[in-house]
Amino acid sequence: MPAADVNENSPCTGWYTTEVQKMMHGFGDSKHPLKETAELVEKIAKEQLIQLLNMLLEVSAKINSKKIDVKEFLILLRHNPVKLRRFCTYLQVTEFKKYAKEDDGTKDTVDFTEFPNNNQKLQSALAFLQYIDPSCYLCNVADPTKPSPLLDDTFRERNERIERMTTAMDVQQYLEYTKAKCTSFKRNQPNGKFQDWLLKDSSIPDVAMNATTWSILSYFAYETIAQIVDLAFIVRRDNTAGQVNDAVERNVVPRVSPANADLSKPTWSNSMRPLQVAEVTEAIRRFNNTHNSMFAPFRRIGVPSLGYRLLAL
Repeated sequence: MPAADVNENSPCTGWYTTEVQKMMHGFGDSKHPLKETAELVEKIAKEQLIQLLNMLLEVSAKINSKKIDVKEFLILLRHNPVKLRRFCTYLQVTEFKKYAKEDDGTKDTVDFTEFPNNNQKLQSALAFLQYIDPSCYLCNVADPTKPSPLLDDTFRERNERIERMTTAMDVQQYLEYTKAKCTSFKRNQPNGKFQDWLLKDSSIPDVAMNATTWSILSYFAYETIAQIVDLAFIVRRDNTAGQVNDAVERNVVPRVSPANADLSKPTWSNSMRPLQVAEVTEAIRRFNNTHNSMFAPFRRIGVPSLGYRLLAL
């Protein structure tokens, strides 16, 4: 079922609406995202996560594994080197968070020279990538400790959008923004809430899933929210560009000149108007109808994809 075709009466709505609003703001939306838009984003994210869980179960069955672990995620990500590297970066960062958490709090600053180099999760992941790809291509492109040979345009544009938004903030506003930026499906949430939210409308997996697995799933949920916001801003950019071009043709606004170039040039967000339900729905429609290929950009006219597509993969 396409991600945009969600059940309006689904009981999944409302569990994380406030948190989703904060996450959307963290990725560049208005300081006060619309509740109805956040509810739709929450529904889409949950639908996507259920599909991801089903795919993980299929992979686990095919490799005769009794549990879902990091290797199942790596297998699903093997066709997308950019997102594979993002995931390995996440594994690297989680080790730093663990190190910082274990600090006794008596130090004013963290001594980065003491940070452990033997990140077991990351090293195990890279070793598994080398096992499934003896050419070492996946291992090399996924290793966050090495310079990236890949262009992550989506991540770059996301950071540019956030940079434009935060540049105009004063210190207090920025501190408030960082709190929203740090919101996730697991941080400061009751134990078990994420699992209950995800499994309420799906069957309980018949394989083992430890705390690490659930944390990784929450990371993919967070990445799904980011992707939805990214694509919704592309829709807004395209719509804004079309409105500007139409106005120019009707001579409502002057043609681009050095004096007004910045006002006429379409950007990711020409205003801080909250993302609309229609923009999110159109973003998912385009995503589902764009060929799943690195050579097929996100565009209005696409060819039907084969099978169900996930935003985080």
